[in-house]
Amino acid sequence: MVPTAKQRRLARRLRRMRGHAGMTVEDAAGRLDCKYPKISKIETAQLGIKPEDVRALCELYGAGRATTESMMSLARNARTRGWYQSYDDSANPENIDFAELETDAVSVANFEVDLIPGLLQTPDYARVVIRAANPGISTEILDRRVSLRMERQVRVLDGDLSVWAVVTETALNLPVGGADIRLAQLRRLAELAELPNVQVQVLPTRAGEHIAMGVPFWCFRFDDGYGAVAIDHITGTLFLEEEPDIDRYRLVFQHLCGVASSPQDSLAMIRTLDEEHREWARRS
Repeated sequence: MVPTAKQRRLARRLRRMRGHAGMTVEDAAGRLDCKYPKISKIETAQLGIKPEDVRALCELYGAGRATTESMMSLARNARTRGWYQSYDDSANPENIDFAELETDAVSVANFEVDLIPGLLQTPDYARVVIRAANPGISTEILDRRVSLRMERQVRVLDGDLSVWAVVTETALNLPVGGADIRLAQLRRLAELAELPNVQVQVLPTRAGEHIAMGVPFWCFRFDDGYGAVAIDHITGTLFLEEEPDIDRYRLVFQHLCGVASSPQDSLAMIRTLDEEHREWARRS
C-alpha cells in the first residue's frame, strides 16, 4: 500500500530525530524490544507505527513534550481520511498528496511563472487552466477538479492558512480565458491580497533574469517547523521532503521576495492593470 503524505512525514521525522540523537537503528530497536528491520521499515514508511511506540522513540531521542505530542498526533492520524479523499475518483494521486500537505500546513509560499496561484484563482480561471493542462478531460472530471481547488481556498478565506505568493508580471498580463475571465481574476486577486493572511508580490518584467526562471514551486511549513516542497511538471508533481532541499527552496523564495515589488506596490500594480483593462474593454 502506498504510504500517505502524513506517514512519509512521520517516518522522515523519526529518522531525522534518531540521527540528531546520534543513535543507530540497532539502538532504537533495542528500546522498542524489536529487531532492527522493523525500525528501518518504519523510517522508510513501509510499516506503520503505534502512537505509544512513537512516544517511546521520542523519549529515547530526547524530544520535548510539544514535539512528542505532535508526533503522536501525526501517528494517530496517519491513515485518517481527510476531506480531500472524497476527490479520489477525479484527482490524480499527486493532487491528493498536495491537498493533504496544504491542509496540514500553517503557511505556504508559492512562486508562479505564468498563472495565478491556485489558492487565489476564480472558478472560471481555474476551469480554463485545468482544461488547458488536460485537453481531453471530461466535463464531469473538470467540474470535480475545479471544486477541489475551490475547497482548498476555504482555509485561506477563514484565515487558517497564511499564503505568500510571488507571481510574474507575465502571469497578470496573459489573456487566460478571454477579457471577462481575466478581469474577474485581477479583481479577485486584488481582493484576496488585502486579507491579513495573504501577501502577493509581483515580479516585474523589468527585473530580467532571476534565480527561479521556469520553476514554479510551493514551500509548505507545518506547525512544528518542518516543511515540504512541491514542484509541478507535465506528468505530475514532485515532492521534496529532505531538509537540505526544503532549506534551498526557502532561500530561493526569500530571494524572489527581495527582487519582486513590495506587497503595497504589487497591489497598486494589480489595481492599475484591472482599471486599464476595464477601460480598454469599455472602448472595444
